[in-house]
Amino acid sequence: MNLSLRFAALGVFLLSFLSFGCVSLERSYPDKRYFVIQIEDPKSANAEGGPILAVANLHISPRYADKSFIYRRSETEYESDFYNQFLSPPSTMISEETRKALAASSAFQFVVGPSSPLTANLVLEGSINALYGDFRNLNAPAAVLEIELFLHNEDTTKAGIVLQKRYTKSIALKERSPEALVRGWSQALEAIVAMFVADFGNRKL
Repeated sequence: MNLSLRFAALGVFLLSFLSFGCVSLERSYPDKRYFVIQIEDPKSANAEGGPILAVANLHISPRYADKSFIYRRSETEYESDFYNQFLSPPSTMISEETRKALAASSAFQFVVGPSSPLTANLVLEGSINALYGDFRNLNAPAAVLEIELFLHNEDTTKAGIVLQKRYTKSIALKERSPEALVRGWSQALEAIVAMFVADFGNRKL
């Protein structure tokens, strides 16, 4: 074999080797998956003549602000999941779902966001203090959500905080999977909103 043919054969071999290596490398990493927390199809039942509620964007603890799922492995160890993430920032997602669920309740005439031109009687603010998958006991995994809410009365004659409470909900998971974890968080948010609406109805005027 002459020298030119040898170089050509070597080139083909190297190209095939590098191409195989690239494909193998790409397939060794799993694809990212994206999920949303959502309350399934709440039925609208607005109260005629009820108060107008403005729901501010909820703040979130920095440890849970990233899109990556957070897992709790022990009393002190937490783990971030790069491959399973929220589609949008969790604070934005939970704020939107909270507004949607409250708008469907019978407690308020209208529920609006912070940029609405409507004048609100009440303003709801809050913070997301915990949002993680609890895997300290692998035989009893759970989705944990904790939200602290502050309800302000904006009427000048009764201005001030009328309701403040920290709501924590842990939903047992049937399996250890991202899908089950997201369903658990969605159920936890739905339960927290329901508890807040009940507390609002039972508040002292």
